[in-house]
Amino acid sequence: MRNLNDGLTMEENQECKLAKYCLDNASICIFRANQEGRIVYANRYACDALGYSHSELLQLSVFDIDSSARPEIWAAMWQKLCEEGSVTAESEHIRKDGSVFPIDITVTLIEIDDQLFSMAITKDISERKQLDDFLHLFQFIFDKAPLSIYLIKDGGEIAFVNEYASRSLGYTKEEISRMSVADIDRGYPAGGAEQIWTRQKQTRLLETFETVHRKKDGTEFPIEINGIALEFNGSLYSVSFCQDISERKRAEEERLKMELHLRESQKMESLGTLAGGIAHDFNNILGAIVGYAELTRIQCQEDSKLENYVSQISRAGNRAAELVKQILWFSRQGLEEKKPLETSRVFKEALKLIEATLPANIEIITKISPDLPAILGNETQIHQIVMNLCTNAYHAMKKSSGTLGVSLIAVTIQEHDISSFPDVTPGNYINLLVSDDGCGIPPEVMNRIFEPYFTTKAVGEGTGLGLSTVHGIVKNHGGYIQAQSEVGFGTTFNLLFPVAESEAVIETSEKDLLPTGNETILLVDDEKALIDLGRDLLERLGYRVETRASSIDAIEAFKVNPQKYDLILSDITMPKMTGDELARHIKAIQPDIPIILCSGFSNRIDELTLEILGVNAILMKPIIYSELAYTIRQVLDKHRQ
Repeated sequence: MRNLNDGLTMEENQECKLAKYCLDNASICIFRANQEGRIVYANRYACDALGYSHSELLQLSVFDIDSSARPEIWAAMWQKLCEEGSVTAESEHIRKDGSVFPIDITVTLIEIDDQLFSMAITKDISERKQLDDFLHLFQFIFDKAPLSIYLIKDGGEIAFVNEYASRSLGYTKEEISRMSVADIDRGYPAGGAEQIWTRQKQTRLLETFETVHRKKDGTEFPIEINGIALEFNGSLYSVSFCQDISERKRAEEERLKMELHLRESQKMESLGTLAGGIAHDFNNILGAIVGYAELTRIQCQEDSKLENYVSQISRAGNRAAELVKQILWFSRQGLEEKKPLETSRVFKEALKLIEATLPANIEIITKISPDLPAILGNETQIHQIVMNLCTNAYHAMKKSSGTLGVSLIAVTIQEHDISSFPDVTPGNYINLLVSDDGCGIPPEVMNRIFEPYFTTKAVGEGTGLGLSTVHGIVKNHGGYIQAQSEVGFGTTFNLLFPVAESEAVIETSEKDLLPTGNETILLVDDEKALIDLGRDLLERLGYRVETRASSIDAIEAFKVNPQKYDLILSDITMPKMTGDELARHIKAIQPDIPIILCSGFSNRIDELTLEILGVNAILMKPIIYSELAYTIRQVLDKHRQ
């Protein structure tokens, strides 16, 4: 075989020499073989890669250096070369020392002086194969792990994920391998990524942190990430272990809610203790006001102005007593009573109180339908709702003039109305609308307005209990409340109260014919004003009355002549000895003596205690004259049976 440069011009010879020089010094293996597979050319890089000298290599064939080469395989490849011009494949080369290494091989068919040769270019792919083997091992081990594992290249490109990560995100592994961390990690810091990788290079540890991953369907879930950094073939990789912490987050939220509930319970307990003390003293004061008003009303001429004035005093006193009950109810130390209410009357009375307190620059526009059906509720709590909502409206408009609108109508909620009232059961309701054109409520505040103790008012102007109280009362009445507001245009509260099944009991101001008697009653109270009032009320009913200002004096008087007394009427909260302790001592002397206890507030007495002590009844202060008369008569008559 002649040389390539035989019969060529000088210029062509120069080009051939240059081409041969380039081939000899290329950094890839280059071989030329004839149709029989004999190696007729190999460059310097090929000789070095296989460990042969150039002359040694030219004595060999492709069957000597290629572990997969066989005569039949070589013949098939040569046929394919003739048909397609080139072939690409993977194989293994055998070094002189017998070691084997993997290669990528590209074979091209060339023609020289009418003779065909194969020109093969091979590349050692040992590193790639090692990485593939590593990834296969990595895949086998970590596909079984019960957490998401990512192999991430320096810069954030995802090189590998396990099956758990694929299932968690809803992507195939192939899809994720074409993505970067920023595609799935909502909290991935674009500007801070370089700092993260710099720290990894220094420490080889991935800092533990929390972030949020986004699934293929767009849903998100919290995760905790930790891991390590490793270097492979000169490149830095991060192996990140990601744990779904949704359950832990929910548990933390529940714990925080429980802690908040405990703090609120402690606040309410403190409020209840304070309310109890206030209730006792305040009800004693109200007892005197209401009692003397009743005595005065009895002596007034019927339908006179004086009787009307005194009736208003009595009504206000009773309203104050109901308010004390609501304070106890709010602090969970009392029970609210509900009854069918005259809806129009109750709301009109509440608005009268509001009208008297608002400044002249606030215009009130009311629309209360007449003859509204009754609602089952507590009158004092309904007053609280109106007072709180209207007071809030005033505060929203107090820096300028404005209009307060109050509307009360009967409505029927049907199935097609549920879109406007999603939590409302279809039926008949009383609809209360309270609106203002004040400053409005910002959107970020709207979702917190019914939270206890949340307020945007300055210190001294609000406690944060107003709207939470309204919300609680409305829900306790089986009702619904919505709020709509726009900053700069005002706020509207929309309330629904279910209509009562029975009609309201109409209040009357007629003087009742109260039951009387002539028995002897021992009256015990440490408040002189209440002793004097009680004596007057009881004597007016016909009873004989003896009074004592302490439990100890009452016991001494009872010991002298137990048969003298037909009934003991005693306050509960007294110094040195309480009313229930007095009852225990009296019963020890005469077990069948009837006893009635009175209380402005006491957490010492319940039905079981009353039954154990043998107490026949308990009256809550301030005591209504008619209630006192009927209770005494019922206890005495029952005792005689």
